[in-house]
Amino acid sequence: MGAVSYLDRYPLIQSRDSEVARERLFTEYGAVRFDKRGREFGIHANFIRLQSVGLAFCAYEGAASLSFPESQMFRQFFSVQGAAAFKTGGKSGPIETWSPIISGDARLDLDFAPAYRQLVLRIDASAITRLLGSLLGDASDATLRFDSGEADPVMMTHMRQDVFRLAEELERFGQDYSPIALAELERAMMVRVLLAHRHNFSDRLQRAAPRASRSVVSLVESYIETYWDQPLDLERIAEVAKVSVRTVFREFSESGRGSPGQFARRVRVRRAAELLRRPDEQTTVLAVAFKCGFHNLGRFASEYRREIGELPSETLKNARRRR
Repeated sequence: MGAVSYLDRYPLIQSRDSEVARERLFTEYGAVRFDKRGREFGIHANFIRLQSVGLAFCAYEGAASLSFPESQMFRQFFSVQGAAAFKTGGKSGPIETWSPIISGDARLDLDFAPAYRQLVLRIDASAITRLLGSLLGDASDATLRFDSGEADPVMMTHMRQDVFRLAEELERFGQDYSPIALAELERAMMVRVLLAHRHNFSDRLQRAAPRASRSVVSLVESYIETYWDQPLDLERIAEVAKVSVRTVFREFSESGRGSPGQFARRVRVRRAAELLRRPDEQTTVLAVAFKCGFHNLGRFASEYRREIGELPSETLKNARRRR
C-alpha cells in the first residue's frame, strides 16, 4: 500500500485478500455490501472510536465499492488522495476535499477509484443532538437535519485541518490521554461540525443568548473546582446553572473570566502543580499533563508558566531537590 497513512496505532484491516476484507468490513464497519473491481486489490484501514466520535483512515489499492445500511450516525468524508463518490437518499456526488454531512437515515453507497485514501469522521446522532440542546438550552426532541447545500468553504477548511490534527494527535498520544482530554476533544469536534454546517438549528445557534444572573459564573466555577478531574460536561453545567450553555459562555465572557474551559484549565494547572510538588519516582511532566486533562505538552507548559510562574519541569526539579 502507499505511504500516506493515518491512525496506524489503531489497525483494523490490512489485506490483499478481498474475502478477508469483506468479512472484516461487515463485522467491524457494519457494511452490507463489498465489491472489488479488477484483479488488483488491497485495503488498509485503521479506526478509533471514542465515546461519541469515531475516526477512520481507509486506503484502497484497487477499485472497490461499499454499502452501509441506515444507522444512527452522521458521517463526513475527507479525501486525502484519489477519487471517490457517494450516493444516499436520492443524493449523489463526488467526495472531494470534503463531502457533505451524510445522515444515516438512508442506505449509503460508496465507490472508490484505485489508490484512494480518506479520513472518515463518524458522530453519534444522539450525542451531537444532546450537545446542540445544551448549547441552545432546549431539551426538546427535535431532529437535527443538516442542509445538503455547500458548506462555508472557510469554515470547512478549518474543520478539515481540525480533523487531520485530531488524527495526528490520536496517533501520537491517544493511548496516553486521560478521559478528560478525550471527552473534550470529542466535544470540540462536534461543536466545530455544528458551526461549520448549515442545519435546521443554525439560526437559533447564532442568535444572542438570553440574559442571566451574575451568580451563574460563581455557580459554574464552584462546580468545575469540585469536578476538575472529570470531563467538562456542558449539559451538566447548564443544568446546574439553570441556563443554556450559550448563556454560561456569555456570562463568563462579560465578567472577564474567559470561558468555562479556560477556567477549568487554570484549575487543572493548579492541580498539576500540586502533583509536581509531591512527586514519586514515576512522576513525569508528561504523565501529570495527561492526568490533568492536557493533550498538548507545549500548551500545558505555556499555561503552567503563566499561572504558576515557572515551567512544570522546574517545579518537578525543585521538588525532587527538596526531597
